[in-house]
Amino acid sequence: MSVSDTTQIALQRAISGAHLRAAVLVDNIANADTPGFQPADVDFHSALREALGRGPEAVRELGFAPQRRAPVAMRADGNGVDAEAESAKLAENALELNALVAVAGARAQILRTAMGVA
Repeated sequence: MSVSDTTQIALQRAISGAHLRAAVLVDNIANADTPGFQPADVDFHSALREALGRGPEAVRELGFAPQRRAPVAMRADGNGVDAEAESAKLAENALELNALVAVAGARAQILRTAMGVA
């Protein structure tokens, strides 16, 4: 019997996806003044939802990759970054990441308590 059930693995994958998304959003913000730059994002929610529908093995094997958004030139130089919108997405992602880490930590504490270690 494994101590890592599907829920714990899904939490770990979600945390990984949120970390990658944060890095991509920070990169978007950092390139807000780069001519021709088009922002990317990581849709880990959809990928995780799909993997959960396919079963535990799909969740274990799940990985994420940044995807460029549909080209939208917002400025004359071809840059498509709206720094304020990206900052809002980054803040929302940070809140979600904090919640995921808290849930994963609580689950780990429950397991330690059940084992008599905590």
